[in-house]
Amino acid sequence: MKALYEKYLSGKATAEERETLLCHLRDDEQLGGWLRADIEYAEGGMPEPIRERILRNVYGEQPSESHPPFRLTSSQRWLAAAVTVIIALSAALVWSLSDSCNASTGLQPAGDIVISTGMGEHSHVTLPDGTVLTLNALTTVRYNTQGDKRHALVDGEAFFEVARDEEHPFIVQAAEVDITCLGTAFNVRNYADEKNVSVVLSEGKVRVKAKDADLTMEPGSRVLMDRQTLALSKHMVNASDYTAWLSGEVKYNNQTLEEIAAELSRNYNIKLVITSEELKHERFTGYLGRASLRNILDVMCLAANMNYHIADDTVVYVYARK
Repeated sequence: MKALYEKYLSGKATAEERETLLCHLRDDEQLGGWLRADIEYAEGGMPEPIRERILRNVYGEQPSESHPPFRLTSSQRWLAAAVTVIIALSAALVWSLSDSCNASTGLQPAGDIVISTGMGEHSHVTLPDGTVLTLNALTTVRYNTQGDKRHALVDGEAFFEVARDEEHPFIVQAAEVDITCLGTAFNVRNYADEKNVSVVLSEGKVRVKAKDADLTMEPGSRVLMDRQTLALSKHMVNASDYTAWLSGEVKYNNQTLEEIAAELSRNYNIKLVITSEELKHERFTGYLGRASLRNILDVMCLAANMNYHIADDTVVYVYARK
């Protein structure tokens, strides 16, 4: 089993081996106790939400004050530490545990696989069909394979690298937009506080439908759906401009400060308050690389008549310069 864990962590495990691992992790009481001990008593520091997510998703427990803080293990227990962190962050271990074990016993999987990120979090997972999925901050993806289709529902922003399967189309739903493909790579952005739903195609071909509209996308195209009218529009773009977030880079494309503030709040786990109504409509375009929050705000202050004040670690006020 140790060799199988190492194979999984290196990304070389087959689907059958992953299934064996998941069932073993769920059913083996000794292993479960070993992992639980590592979660609760190991050395070093790890944010409390990660520990809570592990206990809730793996063991079905509600976190309580009796649990000590989650801490990383010492070197002699590196394997358990790696597995628990993978459990916390990877849908293949966190959200597929019961589904995979049911499948191995001949039972039909019940319910969806749900992958979520909080503010300031990203997640990179592999779905059971081999599709690779990357979630941006404050995103939830629900995945289901019932029937002859693969179906995912997106709230937030996610990049899909869809595993090709001619017999089972992959359908992504984002608000009123349906995206159908067989094997391709595309970015979906569906934040409820934004005016449009955005689909940007990097590779392959997809079909996008909303209400009575039906469009076919080619690489480098972007489709927007207006939330109010459900109208679709398509234009050509540089796809990498809309996927810079995958590598932690910051790039803006004629976005308003109000839109950027919402994005910064999600990505840096802060609340950004714009105190001037006029500033909300200032637009910014540019590439900032892997910039910190302060770097981003400093550059925007140089480009616009604005300044900012960090009240504490969670609130930033942006105001017009006098």
